Amino acid sequence: MMINISYRLATMGDCYEIAKLKGEVWHTTYRGIYSHDTLANYDVERNERTFAGIVNNSKMSLNVATDAGKIIGFISCGEPYRPYLHYEQDIGLLYILQEYQGLGVGKTLFSIAKNQIITNGYNEFFVSVNKYNQKAIDFYISMGGVVIHVDEDMEDKRAAQMKLFYRA
Repeated sequence: MMINISYRLATMGDCYEIAKLKGEVWHTTYRGIYSHDTLANYDVERNERTFAGIVNNSKMSLNVATDAGKIIGFISCGEPYRPYLHYEQDIGLLYILQEYQGLGVGKTLFSIAKNQIITNGYNEFFVSVNKYNQKAIDFYISMGGVVIHVDEDMEDKRAAQMKLFYRA
């Protein structure tokens, strides 16, 4: 497989493709964590509207990774979508197609987001990660994150979050 990955800010025209990618990653990453109904009822159009809101929000950024023009991953950062304590910045969403994981795409996207947070004048941020997604937890710790909070177990495993702190 010939790989030619590039990175850029997302546009309004990318939102549908990003929403589809998120659904695909959900099905590979969260099978066995999220309920079958949750996965089966993933709403592309609702997520497309969410991503359009991020693209239109001057206090947030949405970056994509592409391979030969196809979006293969994305990351959001900036003002927290779901605020936590006193933190004014977060890396909110990081999704990469399974076949591109382990190739450095996540590290590059994370670095891009971290640099945008620094450029915006902040020196700390947090990340929320599903505490049942061990691969993601290992990644975020490898990027320098320190676990600062773990939610209680809940029946709906989408809600069980772990928070990691970063100093930029």
